[in-house]
Amino acid sequence: MKNLYFGQAFKLITKTLPFIWIRLGSYLLLGLALSLLFGVAGGLSWLLAKLWAPLGFIIFLVAFGGAFGLIKWASRYYFYLLKAAHTAVMTEIITTGKTPEGSQVAYGKAQVMSRFKDTSIMFGVDHLVDGVVKAIIRNFARLADLLPIPGLDSLMGLVQRIAVASSTYIDEAILSRAYAKREQNVWKVAHDGVILYAQAWRPILINAVVLALLSYVEFVALLIVLALPALALAFAFPALKLALGIGVVIMALMIKLAISDAFSMAATLVAYHRATEDLEVNAEWKAKLERVSGKFKELGQKAASVVTSSAPSVADTGRNPEFMSSQVSGS
Repeated sequence: MKNLYFGQAFKLITKTLPFIWIRLGSYLLLGLALSLLFGVAGGLSWLLAKLWAPLGFIIFLVAFGGAFGLIKWASRYYFYLLKAAHTAVMTEIITTGKTPEGSQVAYGKAQVMSRFKDTSIMFGVDHLVDGVVKAIIRNFARLADLLPIPGLDSLMGLVQRIAVASSTYIDEAILSRAYAKREQNVWKVAHDGVILYAQAWRPILINAVVLALLSYVEFVALLIVLALPALALAFAFPALKLALGIGVVIMALMIKLAISDAFSMAATLVAYHRATEDLEVNAEWKAKLERVSGKFKELGQKAASVVTSSAPSVADTGRNPEFMSSQVSGS
């Protein structure tokens, strides 16, 4: 299908291998930490359950909460920034055809920090973009077009859920415009980016949905591959069955997040930039989005507030002779 950019995505991955190795190593370390956490907690739960059964269950709940906290912390303060830096480098390659010279990681980090300044701004923009993208999918995307096969109306609910789940890739593609346009007002970038997505949703969403479906297949395939040696170990050491099972699931998930998600992100970036490169922001679509999404209105307000706050006031211009002279010379 012409909307699937798998070949270009593979090239992007091979051109940004430093990020792939860092992602793989980081996720494997996280998987190891989670496996150790559940291994220790499982042993304690088994021992303490012999004294009092509810105590073993409590230990398991504490371990689960600790694992959730670890994943949330790592995702927010490390993996999210790593993904953003990787996105910045891939965007440079897509839009200019050139790979940044020197350290890709240093380049990507510099691009992210020069646009967003603070991680809280990045999270804030991403949160609003995510809400608007989901609103576009629910209100304007003709999901029946994604599966143009007669008699599949009963699957439309499933298609919608998959389409909404795939929006995470689209969010990052929209934010990548900040790197492509060399724009500092990231709220304005996001505001215009979601309008362009609404104008050209079909090829971008088809790509994202197919990638989301493939990611499930890839996860199952990883489970099977990792389960084979685990089954051999479980046969030799029956007491390790539960621990090996948990370890297989965790490691399959970590490898998927490291490699499969990077590939999906690369393909979605290409799809978004190719579909919107010749488009101009349409005022009619802006009005439509304002009617269905409060988060879109908030994006517009924040974009306008940045412009207003950056403009010099009358008092400032009156006190600044350099500003006045530059205005006169520039007129």
